[in-house]
Amino acid sequence: MFKSIYIRLAFTNLKKNKRSYLPFLVTSIITIMLFFDMSIIMDNSGIKEMPGAGSMRSILGFGTVIVAIFACVFLFYTNSFLIKQRRKEIGLYNVLGMGKKEIAIMMFWESLMVGGASILAGILGGIILGRLMFLLLYKIIGYQTSLQYEVTGSSISTTLILFAVIFFVAFVSNLIQVRKANPIELLRGGNVGEKEPKTKILLTVFGVVTIAAGYILANIVENPIEAISVFFVAVLLVVIGTYALFVAGSIAFLKLLRKNKSFYYKAKHFHSVSGMIYRMKQNAVGLANICILSTMVLVTLSTTVGLNLGMENIMGNRFPKELILTIDQSNEETIRTVDTIVAEELNRQGIRQENGYRCQYVAMVTDKEKDGFSFYAFGSLFYPNRVLVQIAPVSYYNEMMGENLELSDQEAVIYTSSKTPYGKDHFRIEDTDFTIVEEPDAIPMEKKQNFPVMESYILFVKDQTVINNLISSLPESGEVSMEYSYGFDLTGSEEKKEAAAEAITNRIQNDYGIGGYLELRGVYEEDFHMFYGSFFFLGIFLGGLFLMATVLIIYYKQISEGFEDRNRYQIMQKVGMSRREVKKTVNSQIRMVFFLPLGLSVLHLAAAFQLIRRLLSSFNLTNTNLIVACTIGTVLIFALIYAFVFKLTAREYYKIVTR
Repeated sequence: MFKSIYIRLAFTNLKKNKRSYLPFLVTSIITIMLFFDMSIIMDNSGIKEMPGAGSMRSILGFGTVIVAIFACVFLFYTNSFLIKQRRKEIGLYNVLGMGKKEIAIMMFWESLMVGGASILAGILGGIILGRLMFLLLYKIIGYQTSLQYEVTGSSISTTLILFAVIFFVAFVSNLIQVRKANPIELLRGGNVGEKEPKTKILLTVFGVVTIAAGYILANIVENPIEAISVFFVAVLLVVIGTYALFVAGSIAFLKLLRKNKSFYYKAKHFHSVSGMIYRMKQNAVGLANICILSTMVLVTLSTTVGLNLGMENIMGNRFPKELILTIDQSNEETIRTVDTIVAEELNRQGIRQENGYRCQYVAMVTDKEKDGFSFYAFGSLFYPNRVLVQIAPVSYYNEMMGENLELSDQEAVIYTSSKTPYGKDHFRIEDTDFTIVEEPDAIPMEKKQNFPVMESYILFVKDQTVINNLISSLPESGEVSMEYSYGFDLTGSEEKKEAAAEAITNRIQNDYGIGGYLELRGVYEEDFHMFYGSFFFLGIFLGGLFLMATVLIIYYKQISEGFEDRNRYQIMQKVGMSRREVKKTVNSQIRMVFFLPLGLSVLHLAAAFQLIRRLLSSFNLTNTNLIVACTIGTVLIFALIYAFVFKLTAREYYKIVTR
């Protein structure tokens, strides 16, 4: 009988507080659905057998971990809003004779109802939504073969255990808060008066300096590989600075507004500014969270959309020619053999090559120094000052460019992979100095990029004798060898191209034992679509999750503040403030709260743009116009959604304070 009373009481409480619990319930269900669907896709047996599945499953596995961590943090965060709003109600139960043990039992049933309903609805909804997500993923990656949609027991059990633990820990946390508080504290709830917070100049300056340091760091880095490590440092600095700026800088900003008499002494500004000053201590963290989440949405969606839409640019940079054959160690006999095999197999398939190039060169990794380049034999290739230098006879340059250039032993032609030209008269490597006689803007062998993953130079010298003399003068000269690259575009069907590529590879490696590898763009294209399509899918997935979190935090923040402000607005109406003036004040206050985080998040994105460009160039996306368009489009769409949420929450806030 007593259990049934607690169950009815718990159900009545949830019904009575539906305005608070319904958004939490919906969000919990959506979060569970997303995690469950990610697990379903990860465990699908068909996906495991797809080409390029390893990379795709790694990306989706990373996304699953992110969703799990996010679910823990986010559900605990929103749960704190709920328990804060119900403190007075729980205190009233305690004063009316209900002991803390009985309150704990009632709260247990409430948590069981919310958690159980969320998990059950989340899994059922995930099963329904999963098929749509499954089809969306295959549409994005362009995979043609239809695969079987599967719901695995491991996905159900993992989801059930994870979220059962989250809801149980949240219940225990609520219980501890109630047990520690006395009835008077609970009854007073959020009505405890706040002292005016002091202006913390040092913390404000710290926030500005930290954000500025993050911005500067994001814009001074040039190497894309270095940008990956710098990105996390810059993000950490900006996150710390954002919290400091909202905690201390927001108070300083509001006090400056209060000093501006022409702005402050207006009905719609007076109440909102003064009220926000007193509550900014508790608002600051929430506003910082909104700002950081908004930035995450913008960065995630703009980059992944750019990667997906820029596939042609990515493939063009990664494969300057449709077929590229690279021989590890080559000599004149090897080159003749390879050229003969290529010609024979292309003729056998009835296809022909065009726009081709051939080049034999020695490749070496060097350290870029002030007065030249020094040979580097060991260690990591991807280091900010590491440069790849390829040295080839000028005869190959003449063949590529249709020229008849003659060089002396000390002369060279130089080509750099960067769009920034070399622009010097001399090129010095170890103790050998070359006079640069020509620097072409383009060659068929390699395309220029704004931010190459590794800066490289191709140096064309007089002949093989010059190259041999240079190699013999290098330390650790045994570490370098002559390589041969043969690249060209093809005419004909994809089947014939693949057949020719397979035959060339088999004959070179198996019949002649020549070391090397062949890359055919069409073969790799499906893998690339899988890889970048998975990123896009994950971007939509996580972007939607972060957006949902942003909306819910804003909603709960405004609803909780509405209940706190209701008495204040009622007093203001009694002393003569009209409903129209109340509405103006409400809009003024919410506009400040809403658009300050949005404005700062857009500023964060703008400051990080150069760093994002460099990061995307490591994925071979160099189309700056496309990246800019994707970024602006993402910001505009997000701002429209943000404005819609502003209208919605402003209306709810107004209803509460005028009730």
